[in-house]
Order: sequence, then C-alpha cells, then structure tokens
Amino acid sequence: MNIRNNSKATTTLLLAGIATGAAAWYLLGTDNGKKTLTHLTDSINGFSDTVATKANDTLANLKAQKDNFTA
Repeated sequence: MNIRNNSKATTTLLLAGIATGAAAWYLLGTDNGKKTLTHLTDSINGFSDTVATKANDTLANLKAQKDNFTA
C-alpha cells in the first residue's frame, strides 16, 4: 500500500512540474505569453496600489474617528 501511495505522489508531482514548466515556457518564451505576463503584472500592480490607497484612507479615517471620540 505504501508503494502505491508513493507512486501516486510521484505522478502528481511530475504532472505538476510539467504543468509549471509549460506555463513558464508560455509566459516567458512566446510573444503572446510575454504580453499576457505584462498585462498580468500591470493588473497586479494596479490592484496592490488600490489596496494600499484604501488601507491608508481607512487608517486615516480611523485615526480621525479616534481623535474625535477621545476629544
């Protein structure tokens, strides 16, 4: 039974490695992949900027509410 479990784990890891390699080749080795990667990177950067801005706004709002509450 242990050999069967090791075989399944090995097969799963092998398939995951192949899929990861194929994705990396597509994103880094083809023109369409490079465009996709650039678009994805821009989207992630925009999202992180939005999250950071909202977090800073929320923090400033909470500080202002605290100052009003304690005054």
